[in-house]
Amino acid sequence: MFKNLIFDWSGTLCDDLHLTLDATNYVFAQYGHTPIDCDRFRAEFQLPYPEYYARVLPEADLDELEDHFRHAFHVSCEPVCILPNAREFMEYCLSRGIRCFALTSVDANAFDAQCREMGMFDYFEAIHAGVRDKVAYIHSLLARHHLRPEETAFIGDMRHDIAAAHAAGIMGIAVLTGYNSADQLAGVRPDIMVPDLLVLKKVLEHAHRTLRDGDVIRLNSMELHCHIGVPDEERAERQKLLADIELTPSRRFSAMGEALDQTIDYACVAERLRQLAENRERRLVETLADDMARCCIREFGALKATVEVRKFILPGMAATSVKTTAYPNVENER
Repeated sequence: MFKNLIFDWSGTLCDDLHLTLDATNYVFAQYGHTPIDCDRFRAEFQLPYPEYYARVLPEADLDELEDHFRHAFHVSCEPVCILPNAREFMEYCLSRGIRCFALTSVDANAFDAQCREMGMFDYFEAIHAGVRDKVAYIHSLLARHHLRPEETAFIGDMRHDIAAAHAAGIMGIAVLTGYNSADQLAGVRPDIMVPDLLVLKKVLEHAHRTLRDGDVIRLNSMELHCHIGVPDEERAERQKLLADIELTPSRRFSAMGEALDQTIDYACVAERLRQLAENRERRLVETLADDMARCCIREFGALKATVEVRKFILPGMAATSVKTTAYPNVENER
């Protein structure tokens, strides 16, 4: 569904809410203000953060305030950790070939230290940290990395993240694992709102399957000659099977431009599947069908491969058949 994903950090991939609150209360103390609790902080805090501090600490110099905040952020004992399912979601993106970028207001040095310590650094193609105003900045991010808006989304936990996405003409995906509540986020109308990244992964997997069902390539009644069957005597002689294969290519037919390398070469598929069927004995036709479907995904880049194999062994019926569907890096449908 998306070729590019831009990620916020705090509250989206990393849980640093209490660290940020601790640092904020340290800043308040430097200017003689009383500390606030977590509920009030979540209700009042906003990005861009200079606007927040201009409202709650109008007397403070922003550069001096930032020095106080960075110091408190560095020395605080509040724990910071990766949010549940964040690493799994990044692994999913990696397996899909999705380009991933970070766009965060967290200070660049602090982000670098957190990201490396948590083993998340290598998931990102590029990192844009210390960004005060994401709405103003996101256009340059898209331009710098040649990201097409229709192929890109921004995932974040705050209203400012969704506003930045919409300002750039890309989809804004809100997650409820961070600073803003569902009611707060609903006010900026995210395109998708999910409780966490695990649910978002399921949404994207479903969309990836269904949105590509329009264009398919079929190989009908392909003959296979192989040693297959549970009894030894059945496997002793080659027998003929027929297979129907349906493949979803990675590009729409309308985008292929008559280029063979943009589609799936069905002659190569047929040759490879015949070789696969003949290269070893199998007891179950189910195993053969699964091997063929996974081969189409792994070796030919299909987004979806459905294989039905028909066997002619039982008297009194035309054939018996099995059917399976495979997707890239996703468990087969049951």
